[in-house]
Amino acid sequence: MERKLKLILIILLIILISIISFGGIFVQNGKYMKNILPEYKFGMDLAGGRIIITDVSKEKETIYYDKDGNIVDTEQKDGTSKEVPINNEENLTKENYLKTKEIIEERLNELKISEYMIRLNENDGRIIVQLSEDNLTDIASQFIYSTGKLTIEDKETKEVLLDSSNLKKVQASYASTTSGTAVYLDLEFNKDSVEKLKEISNTYISTTDEEGNTVDKNIVVKLDDSTLYETTFNTEINNGILKIPFGTSTDVNTINANLNRATYIAILINNGPLPLHYETQQNRFEKTIMSFENIKIPVITLSVIILLSLIVLIIKYKKLGLFATISFIGYIDVLLIAVRIFNLTITLEGISGILISIILNYILLVYILQTLKNMPKDENEYKIAYNKSMLSMLLVLVPSLIIGIVLCFVTWLPAFSFGTMIFWGIFIIALYNISITRLLFLNSINK
Repeated sequence: MERKLKLILIILLIILISIISFGGIFVQNGKYMKNILPEYKFGMDLAGGRIIITDVSKEKETIYYDKDGNIVDTEQKDGTSKEVPINNEENLTKENYLKTKEIIEERLNELKISEYMIRLNENDGRIIVQLSEDNLTDIASQFIYSTGKLTIEDKETKEVLLDSSNLKKVQASYASTTSGTAVYLDLEFNKDSVEKLKEISNTYISTTDEEGNTVDKNIVVKLDDSTLYETTFNTEINNGILKIPFGTSTDVNTINANLNRATYIAILINNGPLPLHYETQQNRFEKTIMSFENIKIPVITLSVIILLSLIVLIIKYKKLGLFATISFIGYIDVLLIAVRIFNLTITLEGISGILISIILNYILLVYILQTLKNMPKDENEYKIAYNKSMLSMLLVLVPSLIIGIVLCFVTWLPAFSFGTMIFWGIFIIALYNISITRLLFLNSINK
C-alpha cells in the first residue's frame, strides 16, 4: 500500500510539473493574477528583430562671421554666413567607416545586447544593424547613431574647455545622502588634464560685482550638443574627477532608473565619439519568416514521431514502458521550465539542442528498460541494475556535456544557445533520472 501511495504521489508530481510547464505559476498581484514564470525568450530567427539603417549625415550647419571675419554664435548685422557640411569631405573615408562600425559594436557589446548583426557598406558608410527586440532595444538604437562626443564649454563664449579626448574613464556611481541615494556620472580626466580641471574649478565660480550682486561664471557639460549639466564651482577639484549629479531619491525604481541612465551614458562616452555624424533613415521591426504556416508540418511530424516512440515503449515493455512514458513527459516539462527560469534564448540551433537532449533521454530510458526487462522482482537487484545503467549512460554523455559547457562561453548566439540547451538538457537528464525516474521504477515493483 505504501509503495502504491508513493507511486501515485510521484505521478501527481509529474502532472503538476506538466501543468506548470504549459500554464505557469500564478500569484495574486493586486486585482490581477500574475504568472511569475518568465516567458520564453526567442532569438531573432524566431521572434524577428529591429532593423536600423543609418547613413552618413548630409546635414549642413551655418557658420556666422562678424565684419572682421571672426566666427560668432549668431548672425551679425554687418557680418556674413556660410553653409558647410557637418561631415568634412576629407573625413568620408573607408577607415572612418570601419572605425564607426567598430565603435558601434563595442557599445552594443558593453550594453550586453543578446543578439545583433551589423553590416557596413564600405563605399558610402551606410550601416545596417539588426537587433533582438527586448527592453534594451530602444537604448541600443540610440547607441548606433549617437556621436557620443562630450564637451565642457564656457556658457557665455561657447569656448570648449575640455572634451572626450581629455577623459580617462567615465562611470556611474551612487552615494547615500540625508535626502536619499544620489546617483552620479563620474568624469575621470587623464593625467594631462587634471591641472586643467583644477584651473577651471578655480575660475568658474560665483563672484560679487561692485554693486554687491552675485555673478555666476558657468560651465556647461554637453553630450552631442545636448546639455547634461550646468554649474559653477564652490570648491577646488584637485583629484581629476568631475561628478555630475543624476538625481537623488529614496524610491528604488527611481534610483535604478537614474543609475541605468548614467551607466548608458558612461558606455556611450567610454568607447569614444564616432569619427562621423550619422542619421537614422529607418528604424522598424521586421517579422520572422518562421510563421506558423512554415513550421506547422515539422511540428506535427515531430509530435507524431514522439507519440509513436512512446507507444512503442508501452507495447514492448508494458507496465515499465508506461512508467517510462510518464517519466519522459515529465523530463520534457522540467527542461522547458528550466529554459524559462534561466531565461535561455531559443534559436533554431537552440531548438536542435533541446531535441538532441530529448533524444538522449529517450535512449537512456530504453537502455534502462532493456536492463530491467528480465530482472527478478527484487528491489535490491533493481536498485543495483538501475544505478549501473545510469552510471554507464552518464559516462557516455560526458563528451556531449563538455561540448555544451565549451559552447556556453561562445559569444555567437546560435552556438551559445545550442550549448546552453545541451548543458541544461544533460544536467537535467542526470538529476531527473537519478531522482524522479528512479523512484517511479522502484515503486512500480510488485513484491
